[in-house]
Amino acid sequence: MPRASRRPINKRLGNDLEESFSDMISTLQKSSDIKQFLNDFLTREEKTMLFKRLMLHLMLEKGYKNSEIEATLGIRYETIRVHKNNWEKGSEVYKLVLRKIASKQKARIIFKRIENAFGRIDLALKARNDMKARAKFATGG
Repeated sequence: MPRASRRPINKRLGNDLEESFSDMISTLQKSSDIKQFLNDFLTREEKTMLFKRLMLHLMLEKGYKNSEIEATLGIRYETIRVHKNNWEKGSEVYKLVLRKIASKQKARIIFKRIENAFGRIDLALKARNDMKARAKFATGG
C-alpha cells in the first residue's frame, strides 16, 4: 500500500493544507461528485486503502472479531490492532459518523454478505463431522 513521504513538512503548512483539504471536501454535496473526485484524485491503491480502512472501522463499530476482519478484508492483525486503538479513542463526531454510515442500507447489505460468507464457512467446518450440515452445505443451503 502507498505510504506518505517520510520527509517532514513545515507544521504550519501542514495545518494549512489539512484545513484546505477539509474545506474542499466539505464543498462536495452529491455522492456522484464525491465519487468522481476520489476517482480523479486518488490512485487505485490509495482508494483500496481508504475503503478497507473505512470498512475496518465499520466492522469494529458493528462488533466483528479481529479474525473476521482479517479474513474479510485481508488486513494483518497488527493493522487491525492499531486501528482498533484509534477507533476506541475516536471522538464523538467520529463515532456518530460511523454509526450513521453503518445504519445506511448499502452498509447493511455489505454486512449481510459478510455474515452470509461466515455462515458458509461455519457450515463447511461443521460438514466435516455432521451429516445434516454436509447435506445442507452440498445443496447450497
